[in-house]
This record gives sequence, C-alpha cells and structure tokens, in this order.
Amino acid sequence: MARSFQSVAITGASAGLGRALALELARRPGVRLYLSARDEARLAQVAAACRARGAGVETASVNVRDAAAVRAWLTACDRAMEGAYPLDLVIANAGVITGRAAGRVCEDAGAAADLVATNLGGAVATATAAGELMAPRGRGTIALVSSLAAFFPHADAPAYSASKAGVTAFATALDEALAADGVAVAVIHPGHVETAQTARQHGALPMMIAPEAAARRILAGLSRGRRRISFPLSLRVLLGLHGLLPRRLRHAINRPFRFHISDDSPG
Repeated sequence: MARSFQSVAITGASAGLGRALALELARRPGVRLYLSARDEARLAQVAAACRARGAGVETASVNVRDAAAVRAWLTACDRAMEGAYPLDLVIANAGVITGRAAGRVCEDAGAAADLVATNLGGAVATATAAGELMAPRGRGTIALVSSLAAFFPHADAPAYSASKAGVTAFATALDEALAADGVAVAVIHPGHVETAQTARQHGALPMMIAPEAAARRILAGLSRGRRRISFPLSLRVLLGLHGLLPRRLRHAINRPFRFHISDDSPG
C-alpha cells in the first residue's frame, strides 16, 4: 500500500541530499516540513524555496550530536499545530565526510571520532526520538541515510565507512524492535551523490548522480514502504560480487578508485 507523507522532519536539510529531499517533498500538496541544520543562513534559503512551492515550513538549528536537543526539536515538531499533524516521516540525513588528506597515510583520528559522533550518533539520536514519538500511536516511518560504503569500506575514508555500516546495522535492528508497534524503519544506501561533500573527494567517483535524482528515488521507495533503498542498483550488485573476491584481487581492483579528501569545504 502506498504511503503518503504529510508531516516530515529532515535533519541536515540545508544542502546536498537533505535540501533535495525537502524541495521534492515541497511539491506535494498540503505537506508540512520541519527542517533542521546548523547553517541557519543556508537553511533559510531552502525553506524559502520550499514555501515557494506551496509547503508549510518551520526551521531550527539543531546539532544532531546533542540527543536532548534532537528529542526536544522532534517533540515540538510532533506537537505543532496542536498535534493535528503529527510526524509521519522522519529522515535522519545529517552527516559529514572526512578521510585521508593528500600526503597522509591515515585519516586524522580526532576528525574520525567527530565524524562517527555525527554520522552514527546523530542518526541514533534522531531515530530513537522519532521511534518514541511514533510507537504509542502505532504508525510512522523513520528513514536513516547510510551509504553503499557500508558494504564497500573505503581505504581512504575508514571512519566514514564504519559510521555508515553502523547506521545500517542500527536501522536494521530498530526496524525489528519497532515492528510490533507499527513503525517502519528504512535504511537508504546511496552511491556517490553530487554534493559539496563529494566535491572534496579527489579521485574517481563512479556512477555519481544528482541529488535531485537521488531524492526522487528515495521518496519513491519510502512511498512504497521499502525498508532498504540502494542505488545505483548496478553498483550495489558489483559491490556484492566484489566482496566475494580474494583480498589481493580486491585491492588491485580498488587501486584506480582511491581518493583523498581536501581540507577546504566549498561554498
């Protein structure tokens, strides 16, 4: 049965995939969007673009590493409009990428720890708070943005790969935990999406797609009630076969796809 989402909260909505998801949802009649990010100026621009498409929008500056702040924000979203439109979709999208800089053997350990706290810790905080709100009423969808890197760990971004594998494991377990309460938990595995983050990756980025195309695929899958959404499908299949190969052969195949990440953040 197709799902129609009318009240949606998105973390990391100021740019990239989060922005594209917000703009795509804003096309739907009567939708209310609750958008959060740390960059308030960029978030305001996204909100204005969504309102121009007819959506009702509220914004908040929320650090997903602060579980109490995330819970307070989602609770306020859920009870807005006197609770007439409780959240029916929460998308845990906020994330960052770090990795090996040019000339370094390994990525910086401090930056790696911060990344895991944001990518995995933020997803856990968001999904847990959403589940606590949705379970008592017996409905709702929680979507966590992972990555194909969960299945294909990058030698040049080990912490990023580990954080996304953690998101996938957490989402899979939470889906089982909330199944009896009528809450669906979906995990999303995009390949390379053209954003400011991928602009910092210097090297081959095969089968990269635009964020708008990624957003359409994600929302189509969520509307159909899919629990796992992975794309491009051809790349997902190739990565599955790649994992069956001997270690030395895998390393040889990986060599042309190695990259480094610049310290500068575009825009």
